[in-house]
Amino acid sequence: MPTLDRLHQWFGLAFAYRLDGRGGGTPISWRELAERDPAAPEQIWVHLILRHPNALRWLREDSGLDELTVDALTATNAGPRLVRRADTLLLLLKGIEQSSTARPGDMVAARLWTDGRLLISGQQERLLAVQDLHRALAHGTGPCDIGEIIADLADLLMTHTDDVLEELEEATRRIGRAANRARHTEDLVAELATLRRRMIRMRFHLQPQRRALADLAGGGPHWLRDEPRRAVREVADRCLHAIDGLSAAGEITEITQDEILQRSSETTERRVYSLTIITAIFLPLSFITGLLGVNVAGIPDANNPIAFLLLCLFLAGITLAQLWLLHRKGWL
Repeated sequence: MPTLDRLHQWFGLAFAYRLDGRGGGTPISWRELAERDPAAPEQIWVHLILRHPNALRWLREDSGLDELTVDALTATNAGPRLVRRADTLLLLLKGIEQSSTARPGDMVAARLWTDGRLLISGQQERLLAVQDLHRALAHGTGPCDIGEIIADLADLLMTHTDDVLEELEEATRRIGRAANRARHTEDLVAELATLRRRMIRMRFHLQPQRRALADLAGGGPHWLRDEPRRAVREVADRCLHAIDGLSAAGEITEITQDEILQRSSETTERRVYSLTIITAIFLPLSFITGLLGVNVAGIPDANNPIAFLLLCLFLAGITLAQLWLLHRKGWL
């Protein structure tokens, strides 16, 4: 028999809670949402699975949101931003995706709209931060109001992002150490390029996210209490620190990649130089032996028994003379 939560997910509702103000809440269904009194002082958090048609239908027909807000909540490529209209907030944040098909470092959107009494959020991909808050509410240890939900969600998103940032920085240091020992560096260069692309993508999202959080902390609506506001400001500072860390790590990867390419170029040049020297030495020897090997009459000392020995001594003398000349010019 399917559980109630599983049935809710089938119909586009991941979960919905009526907050009790003490860190917990009462789960509610679609029917109870439809019967709620918009003027009631209660606070409700509704979290939708935006891939489901029923969730989209509820947003457009029953949520009371205007078309622009619904489009912003359901946009496919949504970047971090904050939109304030009177006492309502539209907040889009980015977090690390935890799905099994995600590439490491991929960031997906957490979408929220609230007027201080009703909080509507949605996801198109799996976000561990939302699941953590859901679990805390179910155990009575979650946020007490909508302001705390926003602050805690931003904090959790940043915490999971910090974990990935540490992995990227450790990978950068590991590749730097490996580059000093490795002979074949082609794989290291490719891995560094992948790291740099991931860092650029994450920095691209974290910069507008920091601005959105800083704006929320500095000029949020009246229902956002001072404590959640301070928590949001702290997350914005952490976001700035992460951006600086990504920039520094990106510069390190660039330097490491340049060192690897320079070392590879020097190795290639040494090999080409060695081949050039060998060619320069054997070119006159090949010319002489080729000249004496032609099948025509008149080769000097062709019948002399010591002619071959004299020829070898002559070639050795030419080789020694070439080596002396190359050494004197500083080429050896």
